[in-house]
Amino acid sequence: MSETSEQYKDIPALAGDRRPWVVTAIAALFGLAAIAAVVGGLLLDVRPAVLPVGGTIGPLETALAGLVIAGLCLLVAWGLWRRRNWARTGVLLLLGLGTLYYWLTILFSVSAQIFGGEQVSPWGEIGAAVGMGLLRAIAVGLVPGAIIYALVRYEPAFEDNPGQRTFIDHAVRYLLLATALSAILIVFLIIAFTVSESWEAIREVGVDTMLLGTVWRPGSIIGTEDAQFGLVPMIVGSILSTFGAVVLGVPLSVSAAILLAEVAPPLVRETVRPAIELLAGIPSVVYGLFGMVVLAPLIRKIQVPYNSGFGLLNASIVLAVMIIPTITNIAEDAIRAVPRSYKEGSLALGTTHWQTIRDVILPAGRSGIVAAIILGIGRALGETMALIMVIGNSIAIPKPLTDNPLTLFLSSARTLTGNIAVEINYAAGAHRSALFFTGVLLFIMIMLVNTLARGFMRRRTPA
Repeated sequence: MSETSEQYKDIPALAGDRRPWVVTAIAALFGLAAIAAVVGGLLLDVRPAVLPVGGTIGPLETALAGLVIAGLCLLVAWGLWRRRNWARTGVLLLLGLGTLYYWLTILFSVSAQIFGGEQVSPWGEIGAAVGMGLLRAIAVGLVPGAIIYALVRYEPAFEDNPGQRTFIDHAVRYLLLATALSAILIVFLIIAFTVSESWEAIREVGVDTMLLGTVWRPGSIIGTEDAQFGLVPMIVGSILSTFGAVVLGVPLSVSAAILLAEVAPPLVRETVRPAIELLAGIPSVVYGLFGMVVLAPLIRKIQVPYNSGFGLLNASIVLAVMIIPTITNIAEDAIRAVPRSYKEGSLALGTTHWQTIRDVILPAGRSGIVAAIILGIGRALGETMALIMVIGNSIAIPKPLTDNPLTLFLSSARTLTGNIAVEINYAAGAHRSALFFTGVLLFIMIMLVNTLARGFMRRRTPA
């Protein structure tokens, strides 16, 4: 007796090379399902059927659906009859997903009975609803469960030749490729939707007017001739707040990454890293509250006329803290990715540890550090709630409060994202479309940042 027969001798149908009767029965069941689909699609449907979501399905559509279902059932029946492993896998997947769908439907139905009333249901009614739900779940899953159990138990009866394994490998490869490309598709769909929604403003107001206009005044009646949709104040506010965040946050973030990757002892590293990671989990509204309650009174102590404490400086500090975990974590990974031989070779030549970090490790990990900074800039440009709370929301171009140009950061402003969040609830017509154009402009700004960073990297990379 062969090794396989000895291993599965407790399953009589697998002791030899015979087809198990259970597999034959399942194949016949799918064949009957194909016949039923053809009969139901071609003979029984003589009147249009009404869909639950509206509309109707005519006899032709029903017949085509029946033929498609019948073809799939016949294909699966043929695969099971020939004991092909792909047919077994397809049946397991189909039955598993179908059973899960019906179980979720039963779960939501039972939940609606328990929680749907105006008053709390008595324990008896709750128990009855749960019991009926369990009985329905068992009834629905009985036949699929038996088929799944049989196909799993008689797995050795199915053939898995090299051709099928190659097919599975290619299918998984293309599936993973499609999953990766779906990110590009999603971004494209978002851009297409935003552009389509902003087309009214592009057509009626004009791109040049929105990009060069310095006055944002939607008007008391949205869409009137008095409305003005200049985005320059918000563009300047976004750029200045992001610039301030980068100036304050990037040195802190890169320094923290160097500390964690090269300098700090294990105890300090295991204490500082969770604290930095915790910053990423704090909601933005909490940062906004911190800026309102703590930073604004401190900034207000700067003796400058019209300094309210709410402005670009407050926003820059809050954004700098918010981008620290993003830049620090990615920059640390980039520094750790530098081959250890670089560091050892530099130290062997007689350089100090700091000289090695400055002249060897940081240049070698420059691409990852620049990528971290780009993500931090994108994080700063996209922040909304915290900036609404601390920047002052003035729809005017920021100007210095005194002759000192640095007081520019004490003036209030408004960002592009804040403009959308503040006004989208009541916007209509051209006003709403102009806010969608603001989203398009944010996409363009992020693309410009990425392009500039890539150009910088190409220029600094040696030939």
